[in-house]
Amino acid sequence: MHRRLAVAIAVLALGGCEQSHTVGRDWHKIEPPAAAPEFSLQQLDGGTVSLSGLRGKIVIMEFWATWCGPCRFSLPSLEVIYRQYRDRGAVVLLANQDEAPEQIRTWAAKRFTAPILLDTDGRVALQYRTSGIPHLLIINKDGQIIYEHDGYGGGLERSLELILEELLPQQAPTHV
Repeated sequence: MHRRLAVAIAVLALGGCEQSHTVGRDWHKIEPPAAAPEFSLQQLDGGTVSLSGLRGKIVIMEFWATWCGPCRFSLPSLEVIYRQYRDRGAVVLLANQDEAPEQIRTWAAKRFTAPILLDTDGRVALQYRTSGIPHLLIINKDGQIIYEHDGYGGGLERSLELILEELLPQQAPTHV
């Protein structure tokens, strides 16, 4: 009995190690990549962001709302990714769906430095065929959608790190 338990634990441990080196099964790789629709959206705190203005960068865009439970788990992970990769050519855009700026500002309360965009009429979400939230897309440097992810099931940061490490140039080592 103890031997079976030890074997079962070893199998689970090895499976867990293998999982940590692969993107989660809940990610959908778009093959061939699809052209991302152009958009221009107002930022929560002023200015506009357009997809064409981000050409040459990896864009991670999530459609979300303050009332969405799973979004409350994914947004802090996206903030971590934004801070970790913004100097390497990745941009995280948090595209809010149909909510008033005051409501978003109160809920976010300066917790996020990633740009919060206002898709007030849901037009951009429709262009991106968003049927539920959170809905995350990764757009490559050429403006093509290469990954999609719906919902939140944990492991978001790890999967994004694996994808970004593959897509972005390695940082030069810093000398102390």
